[in-house]
Amino acid sequence: MTIFKNKHFIGVLWVLVTALFGAAILTIAFSYFNTAEINSLSTGCYEAGGKVILEIHNNITSSYSFECKK
Repeated sequence: MTIFKNKHFIGVLWVLVTALFGAAILTIAFSYFNTAEINSLSTGCYEAGGKVILEIHNNITSSYSFECKK
């Protein structure tokens, strides 16, 4: 019996693939909404006549500091 014919292995493999796919989707969604938030804040700052000061602390966690100086 090969490892790919083992039902338990196939079940665990499906769970791992599904978990990785879910994590990838959540990461992409988080990045998209974070970028949209930064763009919205920047646009509002520029429309108010301010200067954007954006500091990204960590690219993996997408943590940042935003300041609008007038």
